[in-house]
Amino acid sequence: MKKIEMNFAGFRAADPEKLRRARFIDRPNRFLVRCELEGRPVSAFLPNPGRLWEILLPGTELLLAEDGGSEVRKTAFTAVAALRGEYVVLLHTHIANDAAGWLIGTGRVPGLEGWKVKKREVSFGRSRFDFLLEKEGRLLLLEVKSCTLFGQESAMFPDAPSDRGRKHVEELWTLAGEGYEAALLFLVQSSRPNFFLPDFHTDPKFAACLFRAKDRLRLFPLAVEWNAALELTGEPKLLPVPWEVYERHGGDRGDCLVLVDAGEKGFWAAAFPTENLSSFAGKALRRNGKDFPFPPGSGGKVKVIPIRSSLSGSKDINNSLASCAAGEVVKEGVRYFVFSGPPMKNAWFVEMLLYRRTDLLLSELP
Repeated sequence: MKKIEMNFAGFRAADPEKLRRARFIDRPNRFLVRCELEGRPVSAFLPNPGRLWEILLPGTELLLAEDGGSEVRKTAFTAVAALRGEYVVLLHTHIANDAAGWLIGTGRVPGLEGWKVKKREVSFGRSRFDFLLEKEGRLLLLEVKSCTLFGQESAMFPDAPSDRGRKHVEELWTLAGEGYEAALLFLVQSSRPNFFLPDFHTDPKFAACLFRAKDRLRLFPLAVEWNAALELTGEPKLLPVPWEVYERHGGDRGDCLVLVDAGEKGFWAAAFPTENLSSFAGKALRRNGKDFPFPPGSGGKVKVIPIRSSLSGSKDINNSLASCAAGEVVKEGVRYFVFSGPPMKNAWFVEMLLYRRTDLLLSELP
C-alpha cells in the first residue's frame, strides 16, 4: 500500500488511521456483515441496502473503519469499501453523498461547473432530495444515487429493485415539467466502466421510468476513482448512456436462470430461453417450484435471475455452467447443473452472470 499523506487536501472517505483490512465471511442481514480481521471474526455495520452480489463474495477484502462500540450500536466497525480486483469500491452510501457534494463544490462534475450547494436534504413536492444547487440566481434539484454494480465496460443502477429510486425519478420528472430544473447524479464508484445504463434486468420499472424522463431531466453518470487510503483520485469522467442498448434489450424476453437450494442434495442451476420473463419467473416461483420440472428429489428454495436480452444466449450459458458445475443431469431435454455450494457465491458463476447482463449487451455498439 502506498504511504498515506496525512495532510491530504482532497476528499477522504475515512480516517486512514482507523482503517482495517478484513475478509468477508457472510451477510446475516442487509446492514450487517461478518468478517475475519487479524484471525478473529468481527461484525461490521454495512450502510448499503443494495444486494452487492458481485462484490460480497467469500474472501473479498473489505475496508473497515474502527468506530468503537457504544450503547446505541452493536458493532465497533463500519464497512466503508471493498476491493474488486485492483479497484476500490466505496460501499458507504452516506459518504457517497458527501463525496458528491465535494465534487460539485470544487467544480469537478462536467456540466455542473459553477453550481454551488445551497442546501442539503431539501423537501420539495412529495419527496426529499439530496441537494438544492444554486448558480447565478437559478436553482437545481439534484438527487444522488451511488452505483457499485459494473462490469469491464458498463455500470448499472440499481442492483436491487428500488421503489424509492423510481419515486425520486417520477417526482423530478413532474417538477421538471412544471418548469423547475432537476437532475440525477449517478456516482459510479469505479473509474473502470465507460458506459452507464439503468439495470433493466433487476428493476425494469425503474429503467422504464428513467428512459421516459431522459429528455426532461439532466443525467450525470459520473465515474470516480478511490485509492487504498479511500481518497478520491484522478479526474472524474462523465459516462455516456447508450439508450439504444436499452431499447433493443430491455424488453421481457431473454433467458431465465433458475437456482434451487436443495439442502443436503446441493444446489441446482438451469437456463431457460423465454419470450416472457415475468410469466416464466412466476411459474418457477409458484408453490416454491413444485410446478417446475426440476430433477426428482431436488425441490427446495427457488431463486430466479432474469437476463433480459434480444440475443439468443441459453446455449452459451449452459456451456458456461457446465464448465464450473460439479455435475449435470438432463431431463426432458433440459440441462440441470449441480453445485456443491450456492452459485451466487461462486466467483466464476457471478462473473459469467455479470458479463451477460452488462458488457455482452454492448457488443454491437459502433
